[in-house]
Amino acid sequence: MKRTLLIIFFVLLTIIVALVIACNAIIIQASRGKCYDDIDAIPHRTYGLLLGTGRSATPSPYYDARIQAATELYQAGKVDFIIVSGEKLYDDYNEVDSMVVALEKAGVQVIQTDYHGTDTYTSLNNYGSTFGYSFPSLTIISQPYHNQRAVFYGAWLFHETPIAYNAKDTDLWYWNIWRFFRESLARTKAVIFLPFM
Repeated sequence: MKRTLLIIFFVLLTIIVALVIACNAIIIQASRGKCYDDIDAIPHRTYGLLLGTGRSATPSPYYDARIQAATELYQAGKVDFIIVSGEKLYDDYNEVDSMVVALEKAGVQVIQTDYHGTDTYTSLNNYGSTFGYSFPSLTIISQPYHNQRAVFYGAWLFHETPIAYNAKDTDLWYWNIWRFFRESLARTKAVIFLPFM
Protein backbone atom coordinates (compact mmCIF):
# COMPACT_ATOMS: atom_id res chain seq x y z
CA MET A 1 0.00 0.00 0.00
CA LYS A 2 2.75 2.43 0.98
CA ARG A 3 4.70 1.57 -2.16
CA THR A 4 1.62 2.20 -4.33
CA LEU A 5 1.03 5.58 -2.69
CA LEU A 6 4.69 6.45 -3.19
CA ILE A 7 4.51 5.57 -6.88
CA ILE A 8 1.34 7.65 -7.30
CA PHE A 9 3.02 10.56 -5.52
CA PHE A 10 6.06 10.49 -7.79
CA VAL A 11 3.93 10.10 -10.92
CA LEU A 12 1.85 13.14 -9.94
CA LEU A 13 4.97 15.09 -9.04
CA THR A 14 6.51 14.27 -12.42
CA ILE A 15 3.36 15.40 -14.22
CA ILE A 16 3.28 18.68 -12.30
CA VAL A 17 6.95 19.42 -12.93
CA ALA A 18 6.55 18.59 -16.63
CA LEU A 19 3.51 20.88 -16.82
CA VAL A 20 5.37 23.77 -15.18
CA ILE A 21 8.33 23.32 -17.55
CA ALA A 22 6.03 23.17 -20.59
CA CYS A 23 4.12 26.31 -19.58
CA ASN A 24 7.39 28.15 -18.99
CA ALA A 25 8.64 27.11 -22.43
CA ILE A 26 5.41 28.31 -24.09
CA ILE A 27 5.76 31.76 -22.50
CA ILE A 28 9.44 32.06 -23.41
CA GLN A 29 8.64 31.16 -27.01
CA ALA A 30 5.70 33.59 -27.23
CA SER A 31 7.84 36.49 -25.96
CA ARG A 32 10.95 35.69 -28.02
CA GLY A 33 12.29 38.81 -29.74
CA LYS A 34 9.76 41.05 -27.96
CA CYS A 35 11.67 41.90 -24.75
CA TYR A 36 14.48 44.43 -25.03
CA ASP A 37 17.42 45.27 -22.78
CA ASP A 38 18.99 47.84 -25.10
CA ILE A 39 17.39 51.30 -25.13
CA ASP A 40 18.88 51.99 -28.56
CA ALA A 41 17.44 48.83 -30.10
CA ILE A 42 13.87 49.05 -28.86
CA PRO A 43 11.38 50.49 -31.38
CA HIS A 44 9.25 53.55 -30.64
CA ARG A 45 5.76 53.05 -29.29
CA THR A 46 3.17 55.65 -28.31
CA TYR A 47 2.52 54.35 -24.80
CA GLY A 48 4.60 52.80 -22.09
CA LEU A 49 2.65 50.67 -19.63
CA LEU A 50 4.46 50.63 -16.29
CA LEU A 51 3.32 47.65 -14.23
CA GLY A 52 3.00 48.42 -10.56
CA THR A 53 5.01 47.12 -7.66
CA GLY A 54 4.90 48.16 -4.03
CA ARG A 55 6.90 50.76 -2.21
CA SER A 56 6.74 50.65 1.57
CA ALA A 57 9.21 51.60 4.27
CA THR A 58 11.50 49.07 2.58
CA PRO A 59 10.77 49.14 -1.17
CA SER A 60 10.96 45.99 -3.20
CA PRO A 61 14.15 45.82 -5.28
CA TYR A 62 11.98 46.04 -8.38
CA TYR A 63 10.45 49.44 -7.64
CA ASP A 64 13.33 51.82 -8.36
CA ALA A 65 14.43 49.76 -11.37
CA ARG A 66 10.98 50.07 -12.98
CA ILE A 67 10.90 53.82 -12.38
CA GLN A 68 14.36 54.08 -13.93
CA ALA A 69 13.35 51.99 -16.96
CA ALA A 70 10.24 54.09 -17.60
CA THR A 71 12.30 57.28 -17.29
CA GLU A 72 14.92 55.95 -19.73
CA LEU A 73 12.27 55.11 -22.33
CA TYR A 74 10.59 58.48 -22.01
CA GLN A 75 13.77 60.54 -22.06
CA ALA A 76 15.10 58.60 -25.06
CA GLY A 77 11.90 59.32 -27.00
CA LYS A 78 11.03 55.63 -27.21
CA VAL A 79 7.57 56.25 -25.73
CA ASP A 80 5.49 59.43 -25.80
CA PHE A 81 3.39 58.82 -22.71
CA ILE A 82 3.47 56.63 -19.62
CA ILE A 83 0.50 54.81 -18.15
CA VAL A 84 0.86 53.46 -14.62
CA SER A 85 -1.19 50.41 -13.70
CA GLY A 86 -1.25 48.79 -10.29
CA GLU A 87 -3.14 48.24 -7.07
CA LYS A 88 -4.61 50.66 -4.60
CA LEU A 89 -5.65 48.31 -1.85
CA TYR A 90 -5.79 50.84 0.98
CA ASP A 91 -4.29 54.19 1.96
CA ASP A 92 -0.98 52.70 3.06
CA TYR A 93 -0.60 50.58 -0.08
CA ASN A 94 -0.99 52.58 -3.27
CA GLU A 95 1.35 51.42 -6.01
CA VAL A 96 0.07 53.84 -8.61
CA ASP A 97 0.29 57.21 -6.87
CA SER A 98 3.72 56.41 -5.47
CA MET A 99 5.06 55.61 -8.93
CA VAL A 100 3.40 58.67 -10.49
CA VAL A 101 5.09 60.95 -7.96
CA ALA A 102 8.48 59.35 -8.64
CA LEU A 103 8.02 59.65 -12.42
CA GLU A 104 6.88 63.27 -12.29
CA LYS A 105 9.94 64.15 -10.22
CA ALA A 106 12.00 62.71 -13.09
CA GLY A 107 10.12 64.85 -15.61
CA VAL A 108 8.09 61.99 -17.09
CA GLN A 109 4.58 62.73 -18.37
CA VAL A 110 2.01 60.29 -17.00
CA ILE A 111 -1.06 60.41 -19.23
CA GLN A 112 -3.24 57.94 -17.35
CA THR A 113 -3.45 55.92 -14.15
CA ASP A 114 -5.13 52.56 -13.62
CA TYR A 115 -5.91 51.72 -10.01
CA HIS A 116 -7.51 48.40 -10.94
CA GLY A 117 -4.41 46.64 -12.25
CA THR A 118 -4.73 43.88 -9.70
CA ASP A 119 -2.66 41.51 -11.84
CA THR A 120 -0.74 41.50 -15.11
CA TYR A 121 -3.61 40.29 -17.27
CA THR A 122 -5.99 42.88 -15.84
CA SER A 123 -3.51 45.72 -16.43
CA LEU A 124 -3.20 44.77 -20.10
CA ASN A 125 -6.92 44.16 -20.51
CA ASN A 126 -7.67 47.56 -18.98
CA TYR A 127 -5.28 49.14 -21.47
CA GLY A 128 -7.09 47.38 -24.32
CA SER A 129 -10.48 48.51 -23.01
CA THR A 130 -9.30 52.11 -23.06
CA PHE A 131 -7.18 52.33 -26.21
CA GLY A 132 -8.51 49.43 -28.27
CA TYR A 133 -7.28 45.89 -28.82
CA SER A 134 -6.37 46.53 -32.45
CA PHE A 135 -4.02 49.44 -31.66
CA PRO A 136 -1.73 48.49 -28.81
CA SER A 137 1.26 50.69 -29.82
CA LEU A 138 2.55 49.57 -26.48
CA THR A 139 5.78 48.96 -24.59
CA ILE A 140 5.38 47.08 -21.32
CA ILE A 141 7.80 48.04 -18.55
CA SER A 142 8.83 45.58 -15.84
CA GLN A 143 11.55 43.08 -15.01
CA PRO A 144 12.51 40.43 -17.64
CA TYR A 145 10.73 37.51 -15.95
CA HIS A 146 7.53 39.57 -15.66
CA ASN A 147 7.75 41.04 -19.15
CA GLN A 148 7.78 37.60 -20.75
CA ARG A 149 4.48 36.70 -19.15
CA ALA A 150 3.02 40.13 -19.91
CA VAL A 151 3.95 39.81 -23.59
CA PHE A 152 2.34 36.36 -23.62
CA TYR A 153 -0.90 37.91 -22.36
CA GLY A 154 -0.53 40.74 -24.88
CA ALA A 155 -0.16 38.28 -27.75
CA TRP A 156 -3.51 36.80 -26.73
CA LEU A 157 -5.32 40.10 -26.18
CA PHE A 158 -4.11 42.31 -29.01
CA HIS A 159 -3.96 42.03 -32.78
CA GLU A 160 -0.37 43.27 -32.61
CA THR A 161 1.82 41.72 -29.91
CA PRO A 162 3.25 44.44 -27.65
CA ILE A 163 6.94 44.74 -26.91
CA ALA A 164 8.60 45.14 -23.51
CA TYR A 165 11.54 46.97 -21.98
CA ASN A 166 13.40 45.11 -19.27
CA ALA A 167 14.03 46.94 -16.03
CA LYS A 168 17.11 45.87 -14.08
CA ASP A 169 16.61 42.68 -12.13
CA THR A 170 17.74 42.15 -8.55
CA ASP A 171 20.86 40.26 -7.51
CA LEU A 172 19.47 39.40 -4.07
CA TRP A 173 19.41 35.60 -3.88
CA TYR A 174 16.44 35.36 -1.50
CA TRP A 175 14.30 37.54 -3.78
CA ASN A 176 15.32 35.39 -6.74
CA ILE A 177 14.32 32.18 -4.97
CA TRP A 178 10.94 33.61 -3.99
CA ARG A 179 10.43 34.98 -7.50
CA PHE A 180 11.34 31.67 -9.14
CA PHE A 181 8.60 29.75 -7.33
CA ARG A 182 6.03 32.52 -7.62
CA GLU A 183 6.67 33.09 -11.32
CA SER A 184 6.65 29.36 -12.09
CA LEU A 185 3.14 29.13 -10.64
CA ALA A 186 2.06 32.36 -12.34
CA ARG A 187 3.23 31.13 -15.76
CA THR A 188 1.49 27.80 -15.29
CA LYS A 189 -1.71 29.59 -14.36
CA ALA A 190 -1.33 31.95 -17.34
CA VAL A 191 -1.09 29.16 -19.90
CA ILE A 192 -3.75 26.90 -18.43
CA PHE A 193 -6.39 29.48 -17.52
CA LEU A 194 -5.88 32.14 -20.20
CA PRO A 195 -8.66 30.76 -22.47
CA PHE A 196 -11.10 31.17 -19.56
CA MET A 197 -10.14 34.74 -18.61
